[in-house]
Amino acid sequence: MNSEIEAILAKNLAPADCAKALNELGKNYAEQQDSDSAIACWEKSMECYGKPGFAQAQLMKAYNAKRRQCSQAGDGNGLELYSNKIDGLMQKSKDAIRYGY
Repeated sequence: MNSEIEAILAKNLAPADCAKALNELGKNYAEQQDSDSAIACWEKSMECYGKPGFAQAQLMKAYNAKRRQCSQAGDGNGLELYSNKIDGLMQKSKDAIRYGY
């Protein structure tokens, strides 16, 4: 985890505020083409807040892009990793619908 993410987490913000700050940081990383750092921000945002929203949508896009890169590079392990991450996000979406998060 990078120092900017740690700094946000160290502020002990309310879950929604923490998620918002992490989402903004992730958006900045994505604009700089640093997808790994953006993914780290959005994953932490999901941990903080846990409800479907911006972070989940951005993670789905980022995971699909990573999966596509792994597929083109012939990286079977990476392909499986990101496919499993996508499956996990889909399950969270289904749970949110079923249980009304």
